[in-house]
Amino acid sequence: MFYFDDFYGKKILKSSLLSDYDCFFTTREFVLTCASREDLKELSEHNRKFLSNKTGCNITTAKQVHGNNIEIISKDKEFYDNTDGLISNIKNSLLLMNFADCVPIILYSKNDNTGAILHAGWRGTAAKIVKIGIDKLKNELNINPENIIALIGPSIGKCCFETGEDVFEQLVEDKNDISLYQFKNGKYFVDLKKINYNQLLSAGVENIDTCDYCTCCMSDIFFSYRKEKGITARHSAIVKIKGD
Repeated sequence: MFYFDDFYGKKILKSSLLSDYDCFFTTREFVLTCASREDLKELSEHNRKFLSNKTGCNITTAKQVHGNNIEIISKDKEFYDNTDGLISNIKNSLLLMNFADCVPIILYSKNDNTGAILHAGWRGTAAKIVKIGIDKLKNELNINPENIIALIGPSIGKCCFETGEDVFEQLVEDKNDISLYQFKNGKYFVDLKKINYNQLLSAGVENIDTCDYCTCCMSDIFFSYRKEKGITARHSAIVKIKGD
């Protein structure tokens, strides 16, 4: 179950599945990336320093390109180009990725003290970034998918993700599963969260918490690229790997 919490006076969104871990999603109150909102640049830089100071960690992040490249981070590198997924098993490391309608997915195995963030927009979802991420955790870090907790965070919902037939065809493989989409007024409305949920299940992950919040409907709390017509900042997914 998702709930709003407080991070040193900043409003964040957490899941009861990882309530005792620093794994959460930020809100408009805790902007860390200004994107096209230059008026928020100074505040976002201040908040990044605040986050780093409060967690005692340097931030590792990436340039997201709506692809499916996923990197396992190293200690001496804090920025990854052309990357839409970050994985860490380094104690006291801090991962940050940014969102404004795309689906943020946090993965964490408590057994292995390993976490990840995946950026699943419609292109990443169609490219099965979830499957690639779980396969990487399993094959390269020997992590059992059954030990992974998955949090599907706030993103644009089926209510608002209107798209054409070309995108619909890339996203929805089972046209008989009407839980994945609606068709009205000549447009498709696709449930990106449900598609990623199904991909997690297919990859062997069973412990999943899905946030019902639509960023487009709730643009007073989260940033929405679609609702704000591209002139917006980003909310973020944060994962801190526990130390000793």
